[in-house]
Amino acid sequence: MTPFRFEPRGRIDSSNDEARRLALNGAGHGTLVTAVEQTKGRGRRGRLWHSPPGNLHCSLLLDPGPDPALAPQLAFVSALALQSALAELAAGVEFRVKWPNDILCRGAKIAGMLLEQAGPLIILGVGVNIAAHPDGALYPATSLRQVGSGAQACDLLAGFCDAFAPRYDAWRAGGFAALRGDWLAVASGLGEAVTARLADGRVLQGRFAGLATDGALILASRDGTLQSILAADIFFSGMGWADAPGD
Repeated sequence: MTPFRFEPRGRIDSSNDEARRLALNGAGHGTLVTAVEQTKGRGRRGRLWHSPPGNLHCSLLLDPGPDPALAPQLAFVSALALQSALAELAAGVEFRVKWPNDILCRGAKIAGMLLEQAGPLIILGVGVNIAAHPDGALYPATSLRQVGSGAQACDLLAGFCDAFAPRYDAWRAGGFAALRGDWLAVASGLGEAVTARLADGRVLQGRFAGLATDGALILASRDGTLQSILAADIFFSGMGWADAPGD
C-alpha cells in the first residue's frame, strides 16, 4: 500500500463524488478524501447516508489489482480494518461485520461502506456514526457516543488507515483467501436464519451458512440446497430484522 495522500474537506456534497473529481484530475491510488459534513451522502442503492459533523465520512481511491472483477472484495478488506479500529477505541464493546459491507455494534448498524468506480480506480466510501446516528433507517442504528466512547473522527480515521494498509497488501498478495477466515471470525449472524432481499425484488430465506471463495454469501435453504448470493440486503432473525421494512 502506497502512503495515503490526505485531501481534507469541509462541507461538501459527497466524499465519493469529490474522490471521483480528483481521480478525473489525475489523483491516484491512496488518495483519501475526508469531509466534515456531507450534504448528499449516500449508501448502497442510492439511499441517503446521514452525514452530520462529528461523524466520519471519507473516501479512498484504490487500485483494484489486475482483475477488476475482484474489486467488490475490497469491502471485506475495509470491513476488517474498520472493525479492528473500532474495537481499539471502545474496549469491551463488540463490533461485528455484516455481509456485505456494514459494521454492527450490539446488533445495530454503526458503519457502512460503498464501492464505486472512477475509471481504472475504485472509490471506497466509508461512513461511521460517531457523534450521532439516524432514526427510522432501514436497519436499527447506533453510534460510538451511544455506547459510551468519547473517540473523535480523527482517532478512528488514524486507526482505520493503520489497519487498512496491511490488510490491503495481504489481499493483493493472497486474494480473498487471505481474508476469509478473519472475516468469518467476526461475522454477524453466521449460522443463523436470514432473509435476503435481492435487487430484483425477490426475497430468499434460509440460513447464513458461510462465504464462498469469492465472498458471496452462502444461503442454505430448508431442504439443504446451497445458493450463492453476490448482492442483497440481508436481515437476521432475532434482531427485529427478519421482517424487512420497505425503503
